[in-house]
Amino acid sequence: MRFLLSRRWLAGLALAVAFAVVCVSLGLWQWDRRTARHEANMIITANYGQQPAPPGQLLPSQGVDLPAGDEWRPVVATGRYLEDGTVLLRQRPLDGTNGFHVLVPLLLEGVEGSAPRALLVDRGFLPSGDEAGAVDVPPAPGGEVTAVVHLRPAEEAYGEAPEGQTRSIDPQGLAARAPTSAALAGAQLVDGAYGVLAQEQPTAGAAPQLLPAPPVDEGPHLSYAFQWWVFAAGGFVGYGVVARRHAADLREDAEADRDRDGGPPPDDSPDRVHDPVAGAAERTGPRSGRTPTGSRRRRAQAPRRRPTAEDEEDALVDAAERTRGGS
Repeated sequence: MRFLLSRRWLAGLALAVAFAVVCVSLGLWQWDRRTARHEANMIITANYGQQPAPPGQLLPSQGVDLPAGDEWRPVVATGRYLEDGTVLLRQRPLDGTNGFHVLVPLLLEGVEGSAPRALLVDRGFLPSGDEAGAVDVPPAPGGEVTAVVHLRPAEEAYGEAPEGQTRSIDPQGLAARAPTSAALAGAQLVDGAYGVLAQEQPTAGAAPQLLPAPPVDEGPHLSYAFQWWVFAAGGFVGYGVVARRHAADLREDAEADRDRDGGPPPDDSPDRVHDPVAGAAERTGPRSGRTPTGSRRRRAQAPRRRPTAEDEEDALVDAAERTRGGS
């Protein structure tokens, strides 16, 4: 397969290698996503079902993010909702339905600090209805409320949104925006975390739909990783198949060229004439030790030597003597 060393086939091999590198990289990316999902699932499994703790034990200080190990930990907090600071989180569908999450600050009681602290609570989901930009928000319970929430880390600010809405749960950014800034009235909004409502007392007559527990499946990332790695090997397999077919075509072309140039016919070719004498000689020659008849026939069929001048002169003399003797 010397053709594999040609520029064309070396370029094909380089293309197969590049394709394999891309596929392996995508497989590793899917593997990393699976690993991250697995670690997140372990945190959910370990934290979600724990007994609720007082907020003072788990809420991070101002300017500090919620530790990864405390995500989804439940907290039982007492306070009152600052309903005037309600913000709608947009573009967060639930079960394929478009809608909003209702975010309301909860002014905490019994939490020590230089200033009163409030925790942004995601009270649940409201479908958007016929008009995607409008929704009727039921009021939060008034007065003192005891709420159990699961802590989540704050999200990064993302994009622009109409007044009273947001595209990410960014407490620090929301604390500086109306209407949240006016509703806080000097309180500090926890900027490193927010809470996902699990239950509240007293309950409201009409309330947003509580968000379901987070899934703990690992998704299709593992199967996707193996698929990309199979594709990487498939590039080399395809290259080998094409190379073998090309080599077979070259062999067929070479055999066709030999037949066209009049190569020796095979033993059973009809062009071969059977010579019984030569065949017998070939059979008996090796056993008798004599020169095979076929060899004598080949010597007899060798071209004769042309007569020389002396041979011609001798022939004339012989002819003259025969003439005198006959007379």
